[in-house]
Amino acid sequence: MEPEKRRIMDRIFNPRGMALFGGIGTPGAFGYLIALSNIRYGYKGALYPISSKGGEIAGHRIYKSLDDVDGPVDLASISVPARAVPAVLRDCLKHGVAGVQIHSSGFAEVGTREGISLQEEIIRLAQHGLRIVGPNCFGIHCPRGGITLLPGSGFAKEPGNIAFISQSGGVATDFGYEAGSARLGISKVVSFGNGCDVDAIELLDYLGDDPETQYIGAYLEGVRDGRCFLDNLRRISTTKPVVIWKGGLTPLGGRAALGHTGSMAGEQKLWAGALSQAKAISVQGLDESIDALTAIKYLKKPGRKIALIGGGGAIGVFSCDLAHRWHMDLPTFSTKTQAHLRKHFPTPGNSMANPLDTGSPVIPGDTIKASASTILANEPVDVLIMILLLRPLEVEVHTFSEMMGVPPPVPGSYLTEMLDILTDLKQKTDKEIVAVFENRANQVDDVSVEKVSRELRAAYLDRGIPVFASAERALRGIRHAVTAAEFKNPEC
Repeated sequence: MEPEKRRIMDRIFNPRGMALFGGIGTPGAFGYLIALSNIRYGYKGALYPISSKGGEIAGHRIYKSLDDVDGPVDLASISVPARAVPAVLRDCLKHGVAGVQIHSSGFAEVGTREGISLQEEIIRLAQHGLRIVGPNCFGIHCPRGGITLLPGSGFAKEPGNIAFISQSGGVATDFGYEAGSARLGISKVVSFGNGCDVDAIELLDYLGDDPETQYIGAYLEGVRDGRCFLDNLRRISTTKPVVIWKGGLTPLGGRAALGHTGSMAGEQKLWAGALSQAKAISVQGLDESIDALTAIKYLKKPGRKIALIGGGGAIGVFSCDLAHRWHMDLPTFSTKTQAHLRKHFPTPGNSMANPLDTGSPVIPGDTIKASASTILANEPVDVLIMILLLRPLEVEVHTFSEMMGVPPPVPGSYLTEMLDILTDLKQKTDKEIVAVFENRANQVDDVSVEKVSRELRAAYLDRGIPVFASAERALRGIRHAVTAAEFKNPEC
């Protein structure tokens, strides 16, 4: 990216002053809520809500026009009706505003002559020196700059190293909150909607050279210049993993994308091949996006050879099917290793071959530690997956304890014990370890299990052990981490 363009983008992401237009005096209106979101998030720059009626919002003065503002304005947030947007843009140009985010809809995405004409008009205005994010978007979140989108006031405030760009405001918002629970620190999130000016190509270009961003995720419905997009992607993916969820790959999805952001979506096979050639990780859905970024970030030495402990027979069989389908392997343990493992599991009803079917979901910690140590020390595996079934651990054990008249264990105590064991194994063996918290405790009375799961998931992630919701999602995440590593080091 050219230095001057980068300087302007830096101003937009780190605004000294931000003006807000539209709905400022109307509680519940989009512009009103955008203002409240940034106030609650703790924006430290100068906030300039604009409304001809004046007044105040949450203790902040409402200015009657941009002429009343003394300080510099680097970013404007616009939520006025579509027909009124061009006039606001001209006002911003007159006052030297660097960029705007247009939340308003009613442009090319509606497919009408008026909407298309309005979008063409704001594109012409952008050519006079005003950068436009949107229209039809939720805007920008940047912890370093202290700004957020709607409703991003609950996003983490500490800057991280993962950026996410999205043509969908809902996906951008969901990613922000999911990223927080997955300990995926955010550098920037951009909902750019129709992308009439600042689009996926330019955002990737900017983030590719952004020192704060080390990983990039995206939800895209279409791009204007496919060749330029892929050239940019190919350049960036050599140094930073890029995970892309491409929407609208079917006739029905393409029709929905056209009505959502006015994007021409493209065909599935063409996109899959193009993304692979550009060394991007292709995913479908937000869950897979989060899982891929989690595995890529946390697994420093991923590999295709997997050892799996626990979960029961069906989960083991299904995991083997998935591993084969995704060109991974669960290699059969050696006779010597199986004999050693059998000492810990002498009764029928389990399997020592890989997966290690423990027969019961509640196995003493010492047994798990000894078994996992044997596997990691003697078998050619890259990643150990430990499956923990939360309903037996957190519901059934408690129920049977009460029936037997003995004190039930403290909620989460078994998961905590496993955390210490797995952390010790990870440090001593230098092998990658992944946990699965499969929570099938779905009765109303079991809601506390989800609280335990979320609290312990955070503790595992803080120790560098990624946690997934199922064996399937764990294997899929590992697969993407392996692919990303192979893209970066093709000779390995």
